[in-house]
Amino acid sequence: LDRFDPESFLITEENVKERKLRCRLIGKENMDRLLADGAYIIDELDGTSSRAVGHYEWSVSVGYVSRLEHLAGAVFAPEVNGGTLFYASRGKGNFIKDGDGERQTELPNRDLKNAYVIFGVDCFLTKYPVHNRLVTQLGDRVRTSNSNGSCALPLGLVACGKADALVQPLQSPWDWAAGKVFIEEAGGKMIFYEMDERGGIRPVDRLEPRHYNPEERTVGFVAASERNAYDILDMLLVTGSD
Repeated sequence: LDRFDPESFLITEENVKERKLRCRLIGKENMDRLLADGAYIIDELDGTSSRAVGHYEWSVSVGYVSRLEHLAGAVFAPEVNGGTLFYASRGKGNFIKDGDGERQTELPNRDLKNAYVIFGVDCFLTKYPVHNRLVTQLGDRVRTSNSNGSCALPLGLVACGKADALVQPLQSPWDWAAGKVFIEEAGGKMIFYEMDERGGIRPVDRLEPRHYNPEERTVGFVAASERNAYDILDMLLVTGSD
């Protein structure tokens, strides 16, 4: 990274040992740098538990953000179809490269009743009661619901039409930084929200530096076609008010 881009900053989950790169880390104390500079947001391994047991649901994710605009992203899933690369850049489309070749993709606009919906793996924890109830309610309306051990991977799957929506409770920025570009370049919508202590949902109109805090999980999201994303968000809001 220092060789190809000596100026951009970094947000990452892992410890950075190299001194030159440690000086370029963005943390809780200097989040405002994101308003003026570019940053690579990196997850060296998304889906640690899945990989540990030999399951396919893990990936490596890199997103690039400049002044809070997501410009590019790439996610590589080594165990999917002989190795699958999802990648996109602002204004140039969304692509997938796997055992079937390389191709540009768009997000299909299937009705919810025919949809395959993925829930973030954390949905089943007791600290997310709204999402737990949504699993049942949305499950009654869609064709299939499932969960995935990697947040970055299903964002790629949604963007290339291999799934229709991802519903994800609070996550760290490296979980979704790359995938946000996928969804938008594929013609979809990613709606972010915050959660209160009771699990209630507050939609986020605009991402701010604090939402990229590497020390906290600050936002969840729904990623889908625009129509399905708003329909699922409405269900979250109603479920949270019950």
